[in-house]
Amino acid sequence: MRKQPNVLLSVAALAGAVLCLPADAAATYTTFDPPDSLYTYPMSIQAGVIAGDFQDHIGYIHGFVRAEDGTITTFDPPNSNNTYVQAMNMDGVIVGYVDDANFVGHALMRTPDGTITSIEPQGATASYAFGIDRKGSIVGYYEDSASKWHGFLRNPRGRSTTFDVTGSTFMAVAGVSDRGGAIAGFYRDDKSVTHGFVRSKDGTIQTFDPAGSTFTEPYSIDDSGAVAGYYMDGSFMAHGFLRASDGSMTSFDTPGAANGTYVNGMNSDGLIAGYYIDDAFAAHAFERTKNGKIRTFDPPGSTGTYGQTADSSRSDHHGVIGFYDDNAGAAHGYLRVRE
Repeated sequence: MRKQPNVLLSVAALAGAVLCLPADAAATYTTFDPPDSLYTYPMSIQAGVIAGDFQDHIGYIHGFVRAEDGTITTFDPPNSNNTYVQAMNMDGVIVGYVDDANFVGHALMRTPDGTITSIEPQGATASYAFGIDRKGSIVGYYEDSASKWHGFLRNPRGRSTTFDVTGSTFMAVAGVSDRGGAIAGFYRDDKSVTHGFVRSKDGTIQTFDPAGSTFTEPYSIDDSGAVAGYYMDGSFMAHGFLRASDGSMTSFDTPGAANGTYVNGMNSDGLIAGYYIDDAFAAHAFERTKNGKIRTFDPPGSTGTYGQTADSSRSDHHGVIGFYDDNAGAAHGYLRVRE
């Protein structure tokens, strides 16, 4: 899976029984690829519109938007080497970053009319945008000239506020809640241990780890302020977690996850998407509902399936996006809809 670019308050985990739902015969799959795509990676979906990026047969990465009718538009800023899409809000504004000639990332924003704008914070030598809320506030992180990493919040008027996690040697921002302005991410301490954090609208930062975690990586935050991600235990096994807004923690594993459960995203209503690795080291996608029910799935023809996130505006249809590998090693995007 494509993760972040290369670059403490502990709460108890409350592990409960996992209810795994049966395979859903009512689900339909739509697969898609931009022209010349070898690997297609959908990253965000809003009202049936999907944004992501893809690798062409030469090896370059490009952005794409897929309209609800299936029309795909690809895009790149001028003079870019690679274009990466990370998030899209309900107005269709996309954020991500672009590699320059030295393969250093720079944060960008693309509006629905196709206009692409640099949103790099002042003083940054590298920057990455990873989230945008419904009002147009953008979050991400950047490196300064002293090789220090900081988080940033850019308001809809274009003014940026920077922030830091005390004691961090590196930090990354994973997303922002659509309502409430809470920001989730992770940071590395001086012992190279990775922890999660939540920054509230007033700027207060809380750090956290699930019980037994040696590596905590949040990936999404919903409207209630709940944070989802995964963590590694002392045996390097990955488990999913959900941290509620009050700080209470639930850890979970997908049935059959002999080699780890990985969370990639969560919609504004708390539907979690991700994947697990079985005893044959094959990947399968899953969705976890707000009440803890888990459903696993694979599109037809898949040799490995990865769930990315779910549509926030169509939670009644449980529109989940991700990608799957085929027998030839290519990766295709999919939209899974349950009526």
